[in-house]
Amino acid sequence: FTDLRVWGASAVIGSAAVLAVLTLYAADVMTRQDRGGKRVDECMRPEDRSVPPAAAVKAGEVLEKYPACKAFPLEHVGDSWCDAGGAFNNAECGWDGGDCCFTSRGLYDCKDPSDANFGASSPRGFNYPSPRNPRYATDDRGISDESVVTTYNNYYEFGLSKAISPEALKHRALFDGPWPVEISGLVERPQTIDARDLIALFQTEERIYRHRCVEAWSIVVPWVGFPLAHLLEHVGVRPEARYVKFTTWENHDISKIQKGGGFPWPYVEGLTIEEARNELALVGTGAYQEDMTPQMGPPIRLVVPWKYGFKSIKSIVKIEFVTERPVNFWWEAQASEYGFWANVNPEVDHPRWSQANERWIKTTSRGNDRLPTMLFNGYEEEVAYLYEGPEMEGEALWM
Repeated sequence: FTDLRVWGASAVIGSAAVLAVLTLYAADVMTRQDRGGKRVDECMRPEDRSVPPAAAVKAGEVLEKYPACKAFPLEHVGDSWCDAGGAFNNAECGWDGGDCCFTSRGLYDCKDPSDANFGASSPRGFNYPSPRNPRYATDDRGISDESVVTTYNNYYEFGLSKAISPEALKHRALFDGPWPVEISGLVERPQTIDARDLIALFQTEERIYRHRCVEAWSIVVPWVGFPLAHLLEHVGVRPEARYVKFTTWENHDISKIQKGGGFPWPYVEGLTIEEARNELALVGTGAYQEDMTPQMGPPIRLVVPWKYGFKSIKSIVKIEFVTERPVNFWWEAQASEYGFWANVNPEVDHPRWSQANERWIKTTSRGNDRLPTMLFNGYEEEVAYLYEGPEMEGEALWM
C-alpha cells in the first residue's frame, strides 16, 4: 500500500458492497508476500484498518473486478495511465484495467488480444518528448531551471566542487561511445548489454521529482526514464536476491580524483529488492526532455527521490543482485556520517549540520530560499511501508 492512514470522520464509506470487498481485500493481502515486498498487515497500525483511505477503496474496487491481480499498488490498475510492466499488464489485472490499450494517452502497450489495438505500442528507447506520467506531473515548488541543474553538481570523479560541468563536458565522448552494462548475480537472465540497447527495451516517461541533497539543498527535476521494476522483471530476479548493487565507472586516465586516491573507488550504491521494486525507483535516461549532459550521469543513472541524493548513483556500468548488503561509497568512506539507507528525515541531523530545512534552488545556485524538509522528501505515502515491521528495528534508516 502507498498510504494506510486514517481519513477522518468525514471519510465514512456508505456502500456496504464496497466495505464487503474491502474486508475480503484485507484478508487477501495479509497473506500475500509479493506486493511491494511487505505484507499489508505489517504496514498498517490497528487503528488504520477501521476506516480505509481512498487508496484502499480504489484497491478494493480493483480486487473486486480482478480478484487474481497481484499488482502493487493495486490502486494504479485502471487509473488512466499504462503501467506497461508485466505485474500490471496481464490478463489477471485486465491489462492494467484496460489502460495499456488507449493509444491516445502517450504511453501504451496493448497486449489484450480482444482489443482492437492489440499489438500497438508506443515507441521504446530514447523518445522525446516522453509522455509525462500524471502521478508525478507537478510540484508546488516549480521545476528548477535547467541551467542551474546542469551546472551545480556533485560528481566527484570530475572534481570536488559543484562547478565540475566544464571538466565533465571535456569527456563527453566517454558517455557518447559504447557503454556496456553488466547485469549479473541472482538473476535468471544475466547479460552484458550496451546501455542504449538496454534503454531500447523499455518505454520511457517523464516524472517530476524533488531531489534533496544530504548537504541541505534541493532542486526539482523533470527526469526521463523507466521504472527500475521493469528492469528487474526483464532479468528475472531470483527469490534469494535481497539487494541490488550498482557500480559506476573507474578510469584513472580520465579522472584525476580517482587517480589521486583517497576515496574507495569505484562509486558503489545499493538498494533492497523491495526498494528497487517501489513505484518511485527510476532508471534515469534523460532530463528536460533531452539526453542527460555528462555531469548528470548518462547514459543511465538511478533516481530514488525519497533518499538523499548520493544514493542516486550516476553512469552505471554494473548491476548485481546479491544476498549481502552492499557497502556503498560514502558508508565505506565515512561510516560515522553515512550509512546504507539514507532516507530523508528532517528530525535526524547530519553530525555536522541540521537537516530540518533546505536551501531551495530554482533559478540560481546562489539563492538562499529556505524550506522545511519533509519526511522521505515528501514521498512518505509511497515508501513508508518499506521501513515498517520488526526487521527494521535498530536500522539506521536516516543516514
